[in-house]
Amino acid sequence: MALLSNTLAAVIAARHGIVTVDDLIADGYTPNGIKRQVRSGFLVRMHHDVLRVATSPDSFESRCVAACIADPEIVITGVAAARLWAFRHVFVTEWPIALVAHDRTPIRNGVTLRRTNRLDESDHVDRADAIRVASPPRAWFDCARDMDDERFERLTEWVLDKHTTMQTLWRLTNRLSARGRPGLARVHRVMSSRAVWQRPAGSGLELRVLKALQQRGVPPLVQQFPLRLPNGLTIHPDGADPTIRWAVEVDHVTWHGGRFDAQRDKGRDRAARRIRWQVDRVTDLELRDDFNGAITDLVALYHLRRGEMAAA
Repeated sequence: MALLSNTLAAVIAARHGIVTVDDLIADGYTPNGIKRQVRSGFLVRMHHDVLRVATSPDSFESRCVAACIADPEIVITGVAAARLWAFRHVFVTEWPIALVAHDRTPIRNGVTLRRTNRLDESDHVDRADAIRVASPPRAWFDCARDMDDERFERLTEWVLDKHTTMQTLWRLTNRLSARGRPGLARVHRVMSSRAVWQRPAGSGLELRVLKALQQRGVPPLVQQFPLRLPNGLTIHPDGADPTIRWAVEVDHVTWHGGRFDAQRDKGRDRAARRIRWQVDRVTDLELRDDFNGAITDLVALYHLRRGEMAAA
């Protein structure tokens, strides 16, 4: 059997070890020669006429490539697309989830097929490694069926922060709002709970803190409330109660937390006090070490602030 040409070897490497029967025949192999290599274990059959070179690992990416090459119309979506986009707050799947039209069953093994009657050109991206992956907004929407409300809310904030806008998500939601579509009710619940102008929360930790405060009796705080300081700078605390001019901030000292960040935050807190706002801070380290204790402190500070404002 002839060796792979440099051209085909480069293609296979870019595709995470995946090759087609047509690729091999075009490179000089015969059908019988390919069958012998499958029997010997050098080539592993993935789908009809789609093979993996055994020296390449059976990876999540190679499975996605094989599925996309096996059918030119499927799109990797949901939590599988979330893994390809490196979304946070999503559980990791080892197998592709593929969108297909309702009247087609292109492949049966090694993938989870999900059917759709709405898949526009803007809903997917063609990667250089031959994977057709759902766009970040479409992947976000299709994740809703596999997540609970709290985790999907965290994902929504992360996607807004890294990939898209609230207007884009609403346009997509309206386009896909067919009766009975899995996950649609969850999308509407999460999207309707935040204002269009609201900036995305920096991480899921902020959402956990705000929900924990609400569970302890603190009225729902406004996320990313725009607070204009005397110097003209507008800041957006993680949560705020404008009626008593109180805000809470979650500081991620494990992400940044350097000396200059701390100096900047203290300066902003002093500026906030000049307009009679109180900003109380808690760090991710405090929350990690004693989440309930940190929340108890914040609840006490909230009620203390409410009492002070009532007596003023």
